[in-house]
Amino acid sequence: MHIKKQQMYHGAVLTQISEHQSFKALNKVDKLYGHYLVNHDTRLFVKYASSESSPWTFQFESHTLEAIQSDINAPARVFLCLVCGEETVCALDFQEFSNLVELTSTERQVINVEVPPGGSMHVTGSLGELGKTIRHNSFPDKVFTNVEEGQEV
Repeated sequence: MHIKKQQMYHGAVLTQISEHQSFKALNKVDKLYGHYLVNHDTRLFVKYASSESSPWTFQFESHTLEAIQSDINAPARVFLCLVCGEETVCALDFQEFSNLVELTSTERQVINVEVPPGGSMHVTGSLGELGKTIRHNSFPDKVFTNVEEGQEV
């Protein structure tokens, strides 16, 4: 069977998730490609940009925004995992990506990830700047950590 490019990039996320000490289970949520359930309580949306260098642009159509909103209403812990070429994974939690895109928009929304030489990730979106940088080594621990308590879930 031929390996698709998207499978290679999604594998970068799923391998790191499955090798984490807190990993228990991984399932598809629905037919939407890149929509996963981790450990029965965390939903991931994986997108990739294949360009070799920064900046990377990720587009979100209304059907993807609706699926993200549905997960938030579930309620579930929700993360966007943005694969930036072969360089890094930018994991954004609900608070972060809701400051970047309008989840109820019927128009395409965009998130850009830029990495200056030797620096952390700078993230902007349709609604503006994130206001903080994202460290390269925050993924995959971020997906398994309860932000309020600072403990693994």
